[in-house]
This record gives sequence, structure tokens and C-alpha cells, in this order.
Amino acid sequence: MLKSAENNNEKLLYSHLKFWENIRIDGIIEANYKSFVFRKNITIRKNNSAFRIDVYDSGIFGMQPTPFISAHYDSILTIRTPDQQINQLSHGNQEEIDLSILFTLSNLYAIKDEIIKHQKLNYKSAIVIFSDDMKISEIRNSNNSTTISFNYLHELDSITFTKDNIEIVKIQIDKITHPIEEIKRLK
Repeated sequence: MLKSAENNNEKLLYSHLKFWENIRIDGIIEANYKSFVFRKNITIRKNNSAFRIDVYDSGIFGMQPTPFISAHYDSILTIRTPDQQINQLSHGNQEEIDLSILFTLSNLYAIKDEIIKHQKLNYKSAIVIFSDDMKISEIRNSNNSTTISFNYLHELDSITFTKDNIEIVKIQIDKITHPIEEIKRLK
């Protein structure tokens, strides 16, 4: 019976880690700053070598949306702001949470026994928490109070970013697909 539960957890973990390999998430981002709430369409794309977020500013009646803010991450985080300025941050810039774990998720299956036993993984300055059904439920920075929470109804429903227990950003997910595509750098 115990071996059967372990095998089931292995299958669940493998399936969930594969879920993150090539992913595109479309939804609505809600950012809070003091009493200001900012809502825009968002697309998040990730493959095994790059991660890109585009927040869209839609034209009149939502026609012809164009990227308002874009971020691209491979070994360097590049951000394009509304004034079209491009900023680059390398690993030495004290990122809030080291996102390089997003590129190694499929490699985590090699340490499946530890993940299944503790439902937790320490990776550099990040702590990754897994739910009972082996889905990533939270990524925390062990050096400060920054947290990314993954909320599931049946599938991934929303992603919430908090700092000092205050919700900063929430992404409501409308659609998830798994295309195999090249993710272009910002120019």
C-alpha cells in the first residue's frame, strides 16, 4: 500500500514537472500599489532556456493590443518599460527570487525521493513547497519575505506574488497551452 502511494506520488510529480517544461499562460494581471490597482492582459511564455512576460496595453475597445511592459529572462533579466527603455540585470543584482529554478524543473525528478518525502526543496536562496498532489504550491525566498503562490482549483488558476505578506501582483489565468516555441529576446 505504501509503495503504491509512493509510485502514485512519483507519477504526479513527473507529470507536474513536465507541465512546466514548455508553457504559455494567458490571463489578467492585477498589480496593487498603495490604493492604485492596475489591470492588464498578460502572456507568460517559458521553455527550457528562456522565460518571457508581456503585459499588454490594449487600444480602444481592446483592439490591437501592444506590449506595455516586457521582461525576458535567460541568464540575464531584461525589462522593457513603457518608454521603450531596456534595462538589464545580471545575477549579481540581488534578485528577489532566483528564477533560474524554472529552467531546471525537469531535472528535479532526479531528486524525487527527497521532494516526495519532505514536499519541499531548497534551491539556492529559494524554498520550493509542493502540495500533497505534488504540484508546486509556493516558491519563497529564504533571505526575505518574498513569495510566489500557485493556486489551483483543478488546474492552475492563479499566481500571486507577495512581499512582507502584502499582495503585490495577482495573475488570474484564462488559458494554459504547451507550445514548443522559440522565445525571442527583447530588442
